[in-house]
Amino acid sequence: MAKQKHVLNVVTRTETGKGPVKRLRKAGQVPAVIYHAGAAAKTIYFNAAEWEALQKYELNLLLLKEGETEHLALIKEVQNDFIRGKVKHIDFLEVDRSKKIKAVVAVKAGHTAPAGLSQGGMLEQFVHEIEVECLPDALPEAIEADVSALAMGQSLHIGDIVMPEGVAATGDKTIVVFSVIDPAKAALEAEAAEGEGAAEPEVIGEKERAEKAAAKAAKK
Repeated sequence: MAKQKHVLNVVTRTETGKGPVKRLRKAGQVPAVIYHAGAAAKTIYFNAAEWEALQKYELNLLLLKEGETEHLALIKEVQNDFIRGKVKHIDFLEVDRSKKIKAVVAVKAGHTAPAGLSQGGMLEQFVHEIEVECLPDALPEAIEADVSALAMGQSLHIGDIVMPEGVAATGDKTIVVFSVIDPAKAALEAEAAEGEGAAEPEVIGEKERAEKAAAKAAKK
């Protein structure tokens, strides 16, 4: 899935502390920080509505723009107020277009259904994000994995996914991302596991007490 250019207009924040931050949020603004390698962090804020408008995309890289000044930055951490359903604070990490970066990217199944579905199978996804390495301009919003060839019982690992040009997956390539499972077999295995879990546990010390009782009886 190709990366789109997303721009977020920001303003330098000169006041810090709980009071100014509270006023910003009340005014519909979101406080944030841009971290730079080898330089001091920059405090900013931006319009909450503008951020919400960008949520329909798989965001990972943004162009933070203040007048003529631009910062290409990764979204490092987002703090949300889950009760109010609003974003509280965001940390950005500025990146250099000429240097490779590592970032987490969403992974999705391709539009063509796996062959195993026609056999009664069900596609299950175990990993929803993977870490990749590439130049910033090559970073995709999401990676679409071709699962069409998966038959019943087969799996697709990280190392099997064809990455976009200039992008490489990092870490363990043997991790399973997708599998076509047999629903009936999975249900039987789940029932068996539940049955084992329901077995009466051995009472701690019961064995020891029985052995002591047998020893006393033998002495009589």
